[in-house]
Amino acid sequence: MIKCWLVRAFVNAAGEHGNPALVVVEPEASSVTAGERQELATRLGVPATVFVVDAAAGRVSIHSNYGQSIRFGGHPLLATVEALHRIGRAPEELIPEAGPVPCRRDADGTVWLTAPARWSKPWRHYQMSSAAEIDALTGLPDGEDFTQVWAWEDQKAGRVRARLWAPRIGKGEDEACGSASMLLTQKLDRGLEVLHGRHRAVIRTRPVDDVRVELGGRCAVESPGSDVRAALDELYAMA
Repeated sequence: MIKCWLVRAFVNAAGEHGNPALVVVEPEASSVTAGERQELATRLGVPATVFVVDAAAGRVSIHSNYGQSIRFGGHPLLATVEALHRIGRAPEELIPEAGPVPCRRDADGTVWLTAPARWSKPWRHYQMSSAAEIDALTGLPDGEDFTQVWAWEDQKAGRVRARLWAPRIGKGEDEACGSASMLLTQKLDRGLEVLHGRHRAVIRTRPVDDVRVELGGRCAVESPGSDVRAALDELYAMA
């Protein structure tokens, strides 16, 4: 049976919701292609699917549910660290397409990674006047796309309320976008607690230097459904 987990990264303060990623540890010497990985990820419909190509080296291949591979993604990489801990591995580095990403899991269960903020997609930021305005949104303000809307909930404490949509790539609301939050952290030049999405997913950030940002959050792990396992078993049986 293929090792796989459904991991919700950036759960909220109650340990609920978060942004799901399917993490798949590929069998050694698998001949599955990038195209086959993407076809499966698109078909399964999970926001991100991470294929751990080489667990010992930390090499991973990340694929979206909208037909594109992902060079770097905060929530799928945090989900991968959490999943690998389930099989007794404590990776210090993961290597997606963008490059090496140092990572760790603290004793309290918070998972962290450090990466250049510029590896993120080119998210826009649109500041609104209050957290209540963010709560009331049903979509982006007119003229916005690929945008994280945000407002201070407590500026002194560094607490931000944020939501994000990307209609032009067919992406609806993102419950917890770590990469956009990294860019916001770099823009504001301070550590943040971002309460993201409809359910207030908790995203933590810290600027490291002029280039890199540390991104953290807690994760919850579930077993995928039988349909997901059947699709994986079929793919790797043919490889």
